[in-house]
Amino acid sequence: MNDAPPVESPCIKVCVLDASGEVCIGCLRTLDEIGHWAQLSNAQRSRIVEKLPGRRERSGPTPSAPPSWTAQRCEGCGAGFSCGAEDPQAPCWCAAYPAVAPSRAGARCLCPECLAAVKT
Repeated sequence: MNDAPPVESPCIKVCVLDASGEVCIGCLRTLDEIGHWAQLSNAQRSRIVEKLPGRRERSGPTPSAPPSWTAQRCEGCGAGFSCGAEDPQAPCWCAAYPAVAPSRAGARCLCPECLAAVKT
């Protein structure tokens, strides 16, 4: 029996895809790594986490949040809303919802009402 604690997710709640639409600029995991994280073994998770410093070196500093996040237009309904991701000391309101895969590369955030509708 393995009593090792689970390898925690490196998610920092800055969930935005890079220009390729394949890598999160916050945690630097690929969409595949993020999507399968819960099913991965500790050894598999560790291998991913070990790659992250090299990815960070190549990508630049860890973002706290892009400045454009303060005022947004909802991808779903077009309504304006404020995003709380700019405050690195507190998670955005959207962190309370389960992760939702972007509908397409470059997709924008959803407002609280549209995100609530997706989670159900």
